[in-house]
Formats: sequence, structure tokens, C-alpha cells
Amino acid sequence: MTDPPRTANGTHPKQELERLARNLRLRLEGEGRAGLAAVGRIPETAPRATEPAPRATDPGAEAPGDANLEPLPEARAAEAAKRELDAAVAARAPAPPAEAPPADAPPPDAPPADAPPADAPPARQERAPAVHVKGPGLFDDSSPDLEDGVSKEEALERIVKEVAACRRCPELAAGRTNTVPGQGDPNAQLMFIGEGPGADEDLQGVAFVGRAGQLLTKMVAAIEMTRDEVFIANIVKCRPPGNRRPEPEECANCAPYLARQIEIIRPKVIVALGGTAAQYLLQTHDGITRLRGRFYPYMGAKLMPTFHPAYVLRNYVTDTRKKVYNDLKMARAELDA
Repeated sequence: MTDPPRTANGTHPKQELERLARNLRLRLEGEGRAGLAAVGRIPETAPRATEPAPRATDPGAEAPGDANLEPLPEARAAEAAKRELDAAVAARAPAPPAEAPPADAPPPDAPPADAPPADAPPARQERAPAVHVKGPGLFDDSSPDLEDGVSKEEALERIVKEVAACRRCPELAAGRTNTVPGQGDPNAQLMFIGEGPGADEDLQGVAFVGRAGQLLTKMVAAIEMTRDEVFIANIVKCRPPGNRRPEPEECANCAPYLARQIEIIRPKVIVALGGTAAQYLLQTHDGITRLRGRFYPYMGAKLMPTFHPAYVLRNYVTDTRKKVYNDLKMARAELDA
């Protein structure tokens, strides 16, 4: 049996390799400790690299390698000098000037100028109706129709003829039997304005002569007046097909005729009969239930919205009739004031 090969110094090759590896490891560890100690990061007694480092799983535990770490004296001095410089700069920097309030600004704790007194009751929230658009001669001392000594009767008759020849609404003009311009006392203090003519009105050319008109006669009588003492008209002067509600364009086409009638007659009180008439005259979307029961200024008169006689006929109950009667009593009281 032959002996295994030997190195020059008589050792086995495997043993020689182990010795060289051990010496290399010790040399590297020594150089690493010496290099880090020279920059002040770890002491010479730091644990060897082969020893496991503690795990920093606890939030309060220190991270591996952070124990006993201290900066060099030069680094500490430089950091302290930087902190002192930052503090000096901050102390000398001027504070931003405060924005001065306007000369007429109220004190910070002052209430708003339009605020109500502290002991005032809460105000009732009401939606104001839209302002009626001013037309020719609106609110003037006299109507252009009354110039050159023209009487109210003559001026109103002129409107009657203009309405009869009107073709502004092709559909209404084609289907009408008669125009219904309105009728009554040219000097009336009370004026009723409805929505538009119905079938009976279209046949006779007179406003409010059907069943609703008969009820209107009783309503006028309830405040101790007659139809001869008032003036009755409509928003539109021709019957809409099928008694439908007048279209906004149709109302606008007839508006100048109605405005001129109001200017000529100059009533003290106007009663708007129904939601359509009230909404168009006041230019609002509020319903008649909300609008009725109070006055609104309109073309120099006071306008009182109330239910249409046709609605009262369909809802002929004590509550509805009582509300209409109360509205008419307010209108009559305004006439007598």
C-alpha cells in the first residue's frame, strides 16, 4: 500500500489547505477591525463576524451594529456649529408683516351689518315674485292710447278691433269663432283677469259667460258689486284648441293688448283668476295655493291671486269657497280703503 502524497513541508495537502484558509480568515478579520476602528465606528473588541447579530424584532430594540457607535470629535464639533448657525439665522430673520384690515372694516366680533337684533323673532321666509317686464307706457301718468283727447271707451274699442284682426298665433286664429277681448266698465276700480276663453266665450265673443262665468257673477255679487261695475278680461284673447292651457308664446303675443287695457282702465285692484293667469302676470312658477291670499304690486295696482271659478266648480267644498270669499273680501276692503 502506497503512502498518500505530501507537500514540501511534509504535511498532507488537505491539512495544508485548511491551514491556509484559517490564516486567511484571521487576517481578513483583523484588517477589518483595524480599518473600522480607525474611523471611530466600532471598537477593537467588536464581536467577530462569525457571531450571529441580535435580531431587532422588538420596536424598542437597538438595530445590529448600533451599540457603542459614537461619531468622531470633529464630526460632533461640526454638527454643533451648524446648529448654532441655523439658530442665529432664524433669530435674525424678520417676521412676515401681518395683513392690516381695511380702514372701514368692523371689529372681528361685530355682527353683520344686516343682522337682525338678537331678540328679534325669526323672519318668515317668502319667495318674492319675479318683476314684471316693463312695456311701452307702463307706469306712466297716461296711456298713449288716450292721447289727443281720445276717451277710454274709444281707446278700448280700438283694441277690440286690433284683436279681431290679429293673426299672431296661427293655430288660435285658425280655430276661433270669435275673439274675446274683454268687456266691462272703462272706469272700473276692480278688474278680473282669467286664463283664456272657453267654448261658450268663443261662440259669444264675451269673457266668462259659461258655467264658470255664472259662478264669477255670484262671486262679484258676494262683495256687493255687479259685473257692470268691473272689467273682465283674459290673458289670451282667443280660445286655445280643446280648452288647453295657453302656450307661453301665445300669452306673450296677447300681452300688449292686456297691458294697454290695464293702462287705459287703471284699476285699483286686479284679481287674477287661477294659476295660469297669476303665474304669467307675476312671472313666477309658484302655484296658486301659495300665491293666493295676499297682494302683489302690479302696474300701479294691487294684484290678488285666487282660485279660478272652474276650479271651484270642480272642488265645490266649503274650504275652497271660503278661501275664495276671503280673497274677494280683501280685494273689496282695498277698494274701500
